[in-house]
Amino acid sequence: MQTETAATVAVLALALVATWVSSQDVPAYPPPDVYSLHVVSHVRNRYARTVVTSRVANTANVSREISFDAVLPETAFVSGFVIEMDGKAYEAYVKGKEEAREEYQQAVQAGLGAAHVQLSTRDSNVVSVSVNVEAQKKVTFNLTYEELLQRELGAYHLRINLNPGQIVNDLSVEVHINETSDITLLEVPSLQQSNEVLDEEKNSTNPLAHMERPSLTTAEVRWSPSREEQASLRAEGVQGQLLVRYDVDHAASPNQILVTDDGYFVHFYSPADLPPLPKYVVFVLDVSGSMGGRKIEQLRQAMVSILDELRPRDNFTLITFSSESQVWRPDADVEVPTSSSDQHVSGAGNNTAAVVAATPENVVLAKDYVTSLKAGGGTAMHDALETALRVSQKVAGAAQLVLLTDGQPNGSPDDIERDFSAANVERGATLFTLAFGEDADFGFLRRLALRNGGFGRRIYEAADAHLQLRNFYRQVASPLLSSVNFTYGDGQVEKDSLTRTRFPTLFRGSELVVSGRLQAAAPLLEPVVVGEGRQLFRSPARLEKASSGERLWAFLTVRQLLDMDAATPNQTIKDRAKEIALKHSFVTPVTSLVVVKPNDTSAVDLERAGGNRRVYALRSRPRTRRPSHQQYIPQMSSLRSVPHNSGPSHHQHIPQSPQKRLDISDIAWIDSLKNVSHVTLEMNGTAQSYRLAVNQTELQLRKCTTPVGGPGQCRHLANCVLPNFTDSLDNFLPYFCVVDDSFVGVCCPDGAQDTSLGG
Repeated sequence: MQTETAATVAVLALALVATWVSSQDVPAYPPPDVYSLHVVSHVRNRYARTVVTSRVANTANVSREISFDAVLPETAFVSGFVIEMDGKAYEAYVKGKEEAREEYQQAVQAGLGAAHVQLSTRDSNVVSVSVNVEAQKKVTFNLTYEELLQRELGAYHLRINLNPGQIVNDLSVEVHINETSDITLLEVPSLQQSNEVLDEEKNSTNPLAHMERPSLTTAEVRWSPSREEQASLRAEGVQGQLLVRYDVDHAASPNQILVTDDGYFVHFYSPADLPPLPKYVVFVLDVSGSMGGRKIEQLRQAMVSILDELRPRDNFTLITFSSESQVWRPDADVEVPTSSSDQHVSGAGNNTAAVVAATPENVVLAKDYVTSLKAGGGTAMHDALETALRVSQKVAGAAQLVLLTDGQPNGSPDDIERDFSAANVERGATLFTLAFGEDADFGFLRRLALRNGGFGRRIYEAADAHLQLRNFYRQVASPLLSSVNFTYGDGQVEKDSLTRTRFPTLFRGSELVVSGRLQAAAPLLEPVVVGEGRQLFRSPARLEKASSGERLWAFLTVRQLLDMDAATPNQTIKDRAKEIALKHSFVTPVTSLVVVKPNDTSAVDLERAGGNRRVYALRSRPRTRRPSHQQYIPQMSSLRSVPHNSGPSHHQHIPQSPQKRLDISDIAWIDSLKNVSHVTLEMNGTAQSYRLAVNQTELQLRKCTTPVGGPGQCRHLANCVLPNFTDSLDNFLPYFCVVDDSFVGVCCPDGAQDTSLGG
């Protein structure tokens, strides 16, 4: 097989979720045949490398564009992509984001087919790329991604998303697990056929999964349903997530170090049978108006479950906030307001009373309180976090703060992040943030958590939200050690090669991982691992040989560097992450994957694509190339093609007498950026979400200047759809403005507002 090295160029990234084209737009061509879909995953010492191979035949007598879309695990990095056609392999390569953008522009200017689709920071787990396939020809897509499996609730989880969009003749998933410790758990639950998480306590074993144990340290899983078995799962083809859950013998190797011949080592730390520490947790719960309806019901349900799991040795505080924050006390019939305007509750006595022991009586009272919560008012997050930190000062030892919110805070997120992080330096509380629903500012909440020792999670607005909340809490419910520190001997480890060595907390069912590289010819003496439990805890390490370790080290290093940069932007950190990612071909927020595309003369630029969806899909799906005389408005295009010589045109004439009134449905690119009632645009390198008004009243119109220098007014997009940007996002952006601080708008030229919209 030949390898094509120079032709047309595409830049692949994890950016879009694909949806189906409406049936009225599909010509009567036979559908492409996804005749083979294979997923093979090799897991060695928790590090997984997964290869997805999709083979598709264009069964039509005309050329058509076929798209490959895949949803990956959230923390995975793409590390390879190959398109095979006509006996040639078109292999991708990784470049820095700026360099990739330059290559894209050069390819477009040279008249070559190109696509520039970067990693979207808003929805970082979706891959989409398409290619034109000639009549009666076949194409093969090969995608490789890598991830370090995380231990959660006592098991490692390998998740494989499947959605070929049809019954497949040859559908198979293979998972090969090879560990140095004995494998003690191997489970394959029933296929998850919706976006909702399943209650693991009620989940059954997948009847189509075949599990084998060749040895104590290896395991194999095969899942290959026949056409009939696929149809029994879903008439239109399999759609869901296949989960493989396994664990190893941590009792025999709680402090394990694997060392490779080239000097890389990985240190796994998960001591078993430690008694849990008593904990103090502060729940900071958003009950603003946007939490109304199903959200507040699910919050009540989740908090009842979480309160039931508190132990008598624990302490807790409940703080709710809307326009002001309020602290619950078990000895009060009503909640206690604590906003700065209520001077009578600012004393230490009230703060002390807010710290509640998790006795059975207090838990019952707390459940009565949370089941009575009602939604209404604003989102005074700054005051609520200030209150939480002040109350937590009254308890010695580590404190966990859990912030749940579904919207934008009153005031500046930057001010909240700065003020809380500064105030928390002395207290050292760990903050976990939960972004409930699509309107929450997850980027801000994640940064806030990372700066304060925790992590951020999305809670998706669905029927299972209470299970998502409960499962999150279970991960952090049982701290075993605090202030865990890994120390390696002087001169043993290469400078700057060590990943993170200090961790605020080790939770039951989790694992701490450190990696690095030894100095040349330096033996790794036993490191010192110290953590604070019921007493100062040290455990001896077990050293073993391993066959490979560099890619695991690189993955962990890049992931942690990107988290550090997300918490506190730092160009030096970002540059180091980029350097390591390029060396190991990882597609990250600082790199892009350049793909050579065969038989393509189109130019595609989806750099601004975004979204905030959770979709379980792995799809090879048809995209038909239509004659130019047909009118076609897609619901969503994962790649949109335009002639290579067309580009942004900010000076096109606006017709004064169009043939028909244009509305949002006439905008060909809008659905690819729309998520329910919001549109995500990349502005100045940052993805921003704006509300999309359809029938919103315009109370006051703000004057603006159009791209051609004429006068205009900033209007809702629905009220000023101009013909010259219906087909091109690039043509729309120069007209973009913001209405009422949150809605996507258009600088609508004077004279076009009525005459160009009426028909």
